[in-house]
Amino acid sequence: MSEVNPPLPPYPPAPGVSPYGPTVPAAFWPMTFGQILDRIFQVLRAHWKPMTAIGMLPIGFLFLFEGVIFGVFYLTGVFKTPPAPQNITLLPPADIAVSLLFVPVMILLYGLCYGASTYAAVQADCELKVTASEALCHAWSRIGRYTWLVLLRALIIALPIFALFAVIAVGGVLVAYLTPNFSSNASTGALFLLIPLGVLLYLGALVYAAIMTLRLSLAFPACVHENLTAGQAIKRSGVLTQGAKGRIFLVLLIIYAISYAFIMVMYFVGFFVVAIGMAVGAGNMRHLSPLAIAIFVIAGIAVLAAFLLWMALLMAGYSTAYAVFYRDQRLRKDGPSPAPAPAAATP
Repeated sequence: MSEVNPPLPPYPPAPGVSPYGPTVPAAFWPMTFGQILDRIFQVLRAHWKPMTAIGMLPIGFLFLFEGVIFGVFYLTGVFKTPPAPQNITLLPPADIAVSLLFVPVMILLYGLCYGASTYAAVQADCELKVTASEALCHAWSRIGRYTWLVLLRALIIALPIFALFAVIAVGGVLVAYLTPNFSSNASTGALFLLIPLGVLLYLGALVYAAIMTLRLSLAFPACVHENLTAGQAIKRSGVLTQGAKGRIFLVLLIIYAISYAFIMVMYFVGFFVVAIGMAVGAGNMRHLSPLAIAIFVIAGIAVLAAFLLWMALLMAGYSTAYAVFYRDQRLRKDGPSPAPAPAAATP
């Protein structure tokens, strides 16, 4: 059950009015929903450069990995025209080797990037400037902790989905094994009952994943700011998100809606440009001039750069939102930090 939040100060705050006393600055009061949104966009606008640079790393690695996969396909003769005899014996071992290398490297990279972006966002919310290299150095110094936190969060969120897939796989094997011993009507009836049950269980697993994502949303800020282990950060996030899951969900939904609107604009612009190019070069697409090829290449690079920037800004927006909510929930749960005692006057 949600806990009752303490009374919030008026907005804009009146001078000298504070629910915690006149000695507590206004920056350390819990915020309303509108103040939280305003704070997120203020921090992101003031510190978007280092946070965007950090967000470029995992996305750039994904593009590099896709390039490696296409390179493997090219070396095996998949893209040659006319189709060359494909060396099928090389394709599965190469794919398996690349995939086995990709998974641990990607988890390690996400631990580094999540730790760095969270550190930069927490420091930015405290009005401290941090460069991308400083944030990455901090994350690298605790890479084991942050990587384990990424893996632990993913396992907790996706465990029911994995269990459901395992049950479906085992059920499919059993049905295929037992079908010869039963009539077709019996097997059809069993499938008629199992398919809706599987859909309901899948929807339940998705609801569980959404709730656990909100519950664990403040694990990284707690781990970074309070120097907690991964297990302690998971428990701390569960405490901090009590009574705030609805607000966190609404803020994340607003950020996603803004990013979705941007990507839709990019889609329409790209579709318009491609349509114009096809109309201009209709009937002459196989004999493009060097200028036309250069224009297409530059347009493709620009679209790729815009997509990378969009993904990096989206990651920065989520990290900033979690940092702002983390500070706000700490004030709500723990209260403001006690003011330091005044220094004794020296004779």
